[in-house]
Amino acid sequence: MQQFKIVIIWWTSLFGQFWKKYFEEKWQEVIITSRNTKLTSKEAVKMWDIIIFSVSIRHTVEVIKELIPEIPVSKLIMDFTGIKNEATAELKKYTSWEVVATHPMFGPWIKSLQNQNIAFDPVSPWEKWDFIYNIWKEDWANLIEMSSKRHDEIVWIIQSSVHFINLLIWHILKKKWIHPDELVKISTPNSRMQLFILSRFLNQEASLYTDMQMCNSTYKNEIVPEILDYAQMLFSIIWQNDSERFENEFNDLKQFIWQDFLDKALTISSKFDEELKKVL
Repeated sequence: MQQFKIVIIWWTSLFGQFWKKYFEEKWQEVIITSRNTKLTSKEAVKMWDIIIFSVSIRHTVEVIKELIPEIPVSKLIMDFTGIKNEATAELKKYTSWEVVATHPMFGPWIKSLQNQNIAFDPVSPWEKWDFIYNIWKEDWANLIEMSSKRHDEIVWIIQSSVHFINLLIWHILKKKWIHPDELVKISTPNSRMQLFILSRFLNQEASLYTDMQMCNSTYKNEIVPEILDYAQMLFSIIWQNDSERFENEFNDLKQFIWQDFLDKALTISSKFDEELKKVL
């Protein structure tokens, strides 16, 4: 196996520690630098082969701009930020480096990369990226190539919008002073799974979810207003007891999804619930 020196520019997340351990198990030399380490990031990037930016979304572009002048040409530069478009636009300015924008779509608690999704935008991939790509592929990660623009369009659906709704539900529970322990005892299979997903969401770093709500301009300018408009429409339907409109809306969305996917979702989620009941 090829051997490279990898530096992870890390500020606040456990994610850096996860990747340090992962790459060391692949016989790579890895260091982590942050604002508090003895070896500074500016010193480290001059000596290492692969530089990975794993800082908060709000600071990614700032840190890239700060450190790029210190990085010798032909090194591989990657970032792990969850909102890609602005960071990738900045990285595209640097044509003398090997550059790949990535987003590992999981947290540091996973046991392996098997069936975990990693999105990547190959700005200017060379041999070092081939090495990273191949070891991830050998570990059965799902590697999804897409533009950073498309990535961000999808992320506001599968992450930011869902997080918005999660916060709303927890706000209501807190306001009504209802703890999820009480709800689990009387929950349906669907709501039982949802309660634990909601709790998993809160058991993470607030700063990450702050950035995901506030650093995606499309989400802020288009999607949040759409959520509010739709909520207002549903409120009107419910307030007027308009069961016909509600059922039409429900069935219209159901038709959009297609029955094959709905059947698959029911089968998979039922298996999840069976496993969940074993540990309750």
